[in-house]
Amino acid sequence: MAEFRHYILTRFNTGLYGPNPWTKTDPRVWMDHRMKLFTTITLPSMAAQSCQNFTWLVLMDRQTPEPYIKELERVACPAMKLIFRDPDQPRWQRSFEPGRYDLITTRIDNDDAFHRDTVKDIQHAWRTRDEGQAKPWLIVFPFGLILNLVDRRMWVMEYWFNNCPTLVEDSENCGTVYRWQHSEIPGNVPRLCIKSKPYWLQVVHSQNVLNAVETNNPLRIVHKELPAAIEHLEQFGIDPAALPEF
Repeated sequence: MAEFRHYILTRFNTGLYGPNPWTKTDPRVWMDHRMKLFTTITLPSMAAQSCQNFTWLVLMDRQTPEPYIKELERVACPAMKLIFRDPDQPRWQRSFEPGRYDLITTRIDNDDAFHRDTVKDIQHAWRTRDEGQAKPWLIVFPFGLILNLVDRRMWVMEYWFNNCPTLVEDSENCGTVYRWQHSEIPGNVPRLCIKSKPYWLQVVHSQNVLNAVETNNPLRIVHKELPAAIEHLEQFGIDPAALPEF
C-alpha cells in the first residue's frame, strides 16, 4: 500500500495587514476576537483528535504583530506549526515533506472545529479505499453542527459543499484542498461521503462575513428539528464553559 502524509491547513490572517484588507474591522480588534475563538474552539478540537498522525499548518501574515505570534506558539498543540506567507513561493507546498506519497490535505477555518474522530476517520477512508482510485479524490463529511455563539443554541447542519473538505492527491503534482473554493469543486472529482455523525462545527459570531444560521443557500440545511445539547461540544474537545462571551 502507498504511503500518505496528512496535513490540516488553516489560513489564519493572510492579507489582514495589506493595503487592501478583506475586512473593514481594525486589525487589532479582528485579531483579539479571532484569537479567542481559535484558542477556545479550533485549537482544543485539534489537540483532542483521537489520531494525532497529522501536521497542522497555520498560515500567518508576515506582518502579524509579535505578541500574537508568541501567544500562538505558547498555546500550540504538538501537531501545530505556524508558517508564513511568502509572495514568491507556493503557499503550502514548501512545508510538505519531500518525496512521493499520497498527500492528504484537509481544510479547517480558524473559528471552526472537528469532532475528535475526524482525522482518524479520514485516514481510515484512505486505508480502505479502492486501490485503483484515481487521484485527486475527495473525502466529504456532509453533516456537522452549527452553533450560535450569542444564545448557545446548536443544531445539526447538512451541507454537502461545506468548508472543510479533504483532498487526496499525488504529492508531486499537488494543489492542496485550497486549489478550489469549497463550493466550486468540479463535479467530476470523485467523492467519498461519510455520513455516520456530525464531524464539523461551524460557529456563528459577530465577525462572520459569510456565515449565519439562516441563509438563502438552498444547499445548506440547518435541521431545526435536530437540536444538539451544548454538552455535545465535549465530543469536539471543547469545554462549553470556556466559550467566549461576545
